[in-house]
Amino acid sequence: MKINDEKKYMVLALKLAARAKDRTYPNPMVGAVIVKNGKIVGTGYHRRAGESHAEIRAIAAAAGACSGGTLFVTLEPCDHYGRTPPCTRAIIASGIKNVNIAMKDPNPVNSGRGIRRLRNAGIPVNVGLCAGEAKRLNRKYIKFISTGLPYVTVKLAQSVDGKIAARDGTSKWISSDTSRNYVRKIRSDFDAIAVGVNTVLKDDPFLFGTKRRGSDVPRIIVDTRLRTPLDSNIVRTADRAPVIIGATELAPRSRVERFRRVRGVEIVVTRSKRSKVSLKVFLARLARKGIVNVLFEGGGELIGSLMDESLVDEVMFFIAPKIIGGSYSSVKGKGAGNIAGVLGLRDVEVRRSGDDIFVRGLTCSQG
Repeated sequence: MKINDEKKYMVLALKLAARAKDRTYPNPMVGAVIVKNGKIVGTGYHRRAGESHAEIRAIAAAAGACSGGTLFVTLEPCDHYGRTPPCTRAIIASGIKNVNIAMKDPNPVNSGRGIRRLRNAGIPVNVGLCAGEAKRLNRKYIKFISTGLPYVTVKLAQSVDGKIAARDGTSKWISSDTSRNYVRKIRSDFDAIAVGVNTVLKDDPFLFGTKRRGSDVPRIIVDTRLRTPLDSNIVRTADRAPVIIGATELAPRSRVERFRRVRGVEIVVTRSKRSKVSLKVFLARLARKGIVNVLFEGGGELIGSLMDESLVDEVMFFIAPKIIGGSYSSVKGKGAGNIAGVLGLRDVEVRRSGDDIFVRGLTCSQG
């Protein structure tokens, strides 16, 4: 089979996998295509956790025509019992003679096992076709499963000179209607939406997102000393969408107890790091709650701290054609000590968003 044909089939498998966006948690998105004598005989993708995996659906769709065929699958087939039986056994039993895998499974429970099982059964296995595309598709899952931390995306609306508010603290609205509508739409892509306490004190946002996996998206506040007002919009609406506040031992115990009596509010207390919330520890606590990816919407101190600790995986900047000067910068923190230490971006997307410029990219720390 020619390499261009092989790539064509793997690209199709990736497109199939993407159909299940945001529906497979805690599993990755996976697509599969079976080809025999130059023709596609079966396709499938994993639709949601607990249901058949992509390979099983493709084998079923082929209806007995798998023998002698080639399987293209975006992730290493599983070789363990979970909610479903191992896919490797079904692949071997189907008579498939060749397997192309885009990437190894980063999950240590399965990583390498599926490949070994197939090779031990005499099936040639090729790994790496469209690996970059496969990793990008499941980048949030990969970060979560390999580090125990959520995938962190930062969203900022700023002026062309990098400011997020005027000198008096007002910021409504720097970005265009088009940009703000887009943000409301993409919030559904995340398991949680987070801000720092200064944003709560200054803007008093609601931070509502649309339902995800049948539940309201949690709203998170990073608040070292628990300064969040009990009558803030986020806290007042905790019965509509849950609230998680990350605090430290520096918060008055009486405040902690008062918040814990508010329905829908959870206080997560961690040990402070340089008189602030230890963001890595707090993120690990969120991951243990099943939060795979978080959208941080500001402010500058929080975003700067995330970047200083190398915790940011992706950025989205909405740059408005306005000049504010002085005042509040979009990213604070320590910053880079020299040009060699700046945080770079890759896979950069740049486009118009109403009157704004939208810039999106993955940080270069992403593997």
